[in-house]
Amino acid sequence: MSISLFAPLLYLLLGLGLGRAPFDIKSRASALLTKFVIPLVIIYNIAAHRPGVFAVMAGTMAMMAALLLLSRLSTRDPVRNLCFSYLNIGWLGMPVASTLFGDGAATVFIAAYVGSSLLGNSVGVGLMAGGGSLKARAWETLKAPPVWALLAGVALMPFGPQLQAYARPGYEVLKFLMSLLGMSILGIWLSATRLGVADFGRALRLSALRAAAICVLLALFVAICRQLDIRLVLDNQPALYLMCLLPPAANIIVLETHYMKNGRSAGPIACGTCISIVAIGVYATATLLLR
Repeated sequence: MSISLFAPLLYLLLGLGLGRAPFDIKSRASALLTKFVIPLVIIYNIAAHRPGVFAVMAGTMAMMAALLLLSRLSTRDPVRNLCFSYLNIGWLGMPVASTLFGDGAATVFIAAYVGSSLLGNSVGVGLMAGGGSLKARAWETLKAPPVWALLAGVALMPFGPQLQAYARPGYEVLKFLMSLLGMSILGIWLSATRLGVADFGRALRLSALRAAAICVLLALFVAICRQLDIRLVLDNQPALYLMCLLPPAANIIVLETHYMKNGRSAGPIACGTCISIVAIGVYATATLLLR
């Protein structure tokens, strides 16, 4: 279990080292992760889905919408709104949950990632593009890899038993690559970001407020799932509450660069990621010790 606990950290350190190398592999690794590895993982889990997957997707979207509305009570800045509501479920949450809590947690986080990507991409475009047309926002959302992966997974659901029987070894390789690439890319990205004490102070306050809000929303979601007897959620509550500690999604800076031509989100994302890694380490250790 100790190897599993420290594997994400080792991958992150690998990325920090690669970030100081004379060559740049971040763009190619990011493309491999977002356009190949994660979509295939999503397709497998949707096609061979467990009961409760779509409930997790819907619950995640509702939680993100609530966080967005809460953020917009204090500011209309789209970058700050997204940094509060759009979580790094894909690159950080999925690898850590899969490594520490197993396949059930991986399924929960994959479903949550699909839901967050659907809402995050559509809302992100709407906020940062100055509220562009509904047609433009819909097209940008449909082009996102999680969307077509979801559609492909639904189309392959009749073949779910065959995928479980024959594609399982390939899926295990994909899960390893997801963890390795996701954490390494975060390390490369963090190595290139310059941060100050004030940046960490602001990110810590924001992280604490977001964690409290998510904890309340997750408690409500779990209570609803208990009434509906959704075992996927009830059996993976320790992994589910890991979402309270996740930082802003790295994809925010991609949206910001494309639509707003700046990168103000880099600092909050980097600081939030550093804080999250420490918090997740403490949470994971405590959870494993209490088992």
